[in-house]
Amino acid sequence: MRLCLLTILLCLFPCLAVDLVSAQEMKIHTHIFHVTPTNSGQMEAEERAVSLTIFHAGRAYDYIDSVKEVIIFEPKQNRFTILNYSRSLITTVNFDELRQILKVARHETEQYLEQLADKNGGQLPESAKSVFSQLEPDFAEDWDSQTNELSLHNASIRYTASCVEADDISIHEAYLSYADWMARLNFVLHPQTLFPEARLKLNESLRKRKMYPTQVRLFRDSEERSHLRAEHRIRNTLDSTDRMMITEWESLIQKGKLKQVTFQEYQEAILITHR
Repeated sequence: MRLCLLTILLCLFPCLAVDLVSAQEMKIHTHIFHVTPTNSGQMEAEERAVSLTIFHAGRAYDYIDSVKEVIIFEPKQNRFTILNYSRSLITTVNFDELRQILKVARHETEQYLEQLADKNGGQLPESAKSVFSQLEPDFAEDWDSQTNELSLHNASIRYTASCVEADDISIHEAYLSYADWMARLNFVLHPQTLFPEARLKLNESLRKRKMYPTQVRLFRDSEERSHLRAEHRIRNTLDSTDRMMITEWESLIQKGKLKQVTFQEYQEAILITHR
């Protein structure tokens, strides 16, 4: 889920992108909330983002209207193309480049953790243990077959997911391939987010059980109540508006109306926005 709103980067394990099946179409509306307890003991949900993801003709288009950004997942080309209306920018990043960025960042992170341990008598400080657990997430897994509820948890991270069974394995695998790569890309674009490896573990569990998540909640560290919640509404058909949006995005690319920049330049522009 593109909910990585929660700076250290992590290694990417090699993964072959699965072809999206051209004959298959699907769309997912996602609403992301930051949920916190109020003084009265009730829970308050603040909406953080709304996205629309459209699977069509071998690609996935992820659109967030609030920032006027479209991320196009192109597994046949082994790349992402990113359009940003608000800045009139376009960039591409291939999967090998993402691998290299994450490989370097993981190495630097491990060196940093080793230095902290050396200064602390060979032990990691408590504040750094959550970072290490994200680099190598070892989750206990619980599955309730009666309610289709999945839980992954360790000392620092807890995922809970409400699920529905996939009725078409090919588009299900295409969705999870997209979700894997989006977790990696989002972490590179938004360094304050959770390390991608944790989300990859959740996706592995969904893949194994042939399930789609309809709601995912993410709890971090000792926060038992505050969390992020993503709600996914899945539809197996596209309407005329969906197709018109795809045509508009593809037209923008073909007509060259956006300024082409390198991925590094795009990263810098995004980081400046979020300072």
